[in-house]
Amino acid sequence: MTETIETTEATEPAVPAAGPAEHETQQAPVTARDRVYAAADALVAEDAAVTVTTVRERAGCSNAVATTYLRRWRADRAAAEAEAAQLPALPRGVGLLVERGVTALWAEAVRSARTEHTAELATAREQLATARDDAGRLAALLDGAEAEQAAVRTDLAATRAEAENLAARLDAATTARDEARAEAAQAVGRAAALDAQRDQARTEIADLRARLAEAERDRAAQAEARAQAQGAAEGTREALAEARATLERARAASLRAQEDRVQADAERAAAQAAVARLEGETAALRGELQAAREQATRAERERATEAAARAQAEGEAAGLRQVLDARPTDAQDRD
Repeated sequence: MTETIETTEATEPAVPAAGPAEHETQQAPVTARDRVYAAADALVAEDAAVTVTTVRERAGCSNAVATTYLRRWRADRAAAEAEAAQLPALPRGVGLLVERGVTALWAEAVRSARTEHTAELATAREQLATARDDAGRLAALLDGAEAEQAAVRTDLAATRAEAENLAARLDAATTARDEARAEAAQAVGRAAALDAQRDQARTEIADLRARLAEAERDRAAQAEARAQAQGAAEGTREALAEARATLERARAASLRAQEDRVQADAERAAAQAAVARLEGETAALRGELQAAREQATRAERERATEAAARAQAEGEAAGLRQVLDARPTDAQDRD
């Protein structure tokens, strides 16, 4: 994992490090390693805390890159300090004054101290390497958690937009359903009016039939008295013709009323079918809206879980950084 980071970050474009004024005129480091080393040296010169966060902000790199190269910088710095702290050779003047036994005792004491220091330094370096590896993994996990949180936020925004769209579609379907119900009510009213007209036509037809029967009886009576009332019979025939014409018109009106009733029934059936279809679509849209709201709720819960995991990872990383910062100091104190 460390080698991969080193290969890819080595070709990163140089990002100027934010530092004191005397460093602004220097040429910016080219590789990620140079930028991290330069940032750490600048922080030491400023007597500031050298941590993954401060180095990352100063070098303009990711947590994983800052952790990897800061670990190497500390190792190189510890090695340089250890080399500078090595015991110098015994002065010539002192060697002339002490006896050979004292010199041998001095050399044995130095060798023993160096052996003990080397063992302790190896153990400390091993522990430090393990802690730094853990810090690198935590830094990579932190970067991944930030990316996943951004993706969850994007999904949540899309889910909210979809929920708003479904709510708008539900409102439109409700409006269309209300309009269809109003049209159905109007169709029912027209059908009731046509029924009234049909009943009125039937009443008129019955009246005409009664009048026709009465006219027929009058004609029979007039036939018996035809010789005596030729003028009255002629008037009766004209009245009968008029009654027949009225009857034909009433029949035609009844047929038209029946046709209008059939058409009204068809319109009412179509309106009822439209209402049923709209109610089905409304139910489906409500189901989709409920599903979208549940998805948004799950996304919120996942975001909360990720935020908790991130907070825990940051706490663990902070603890590891404190351990890492304390290790070199302990080794120097032992030297």
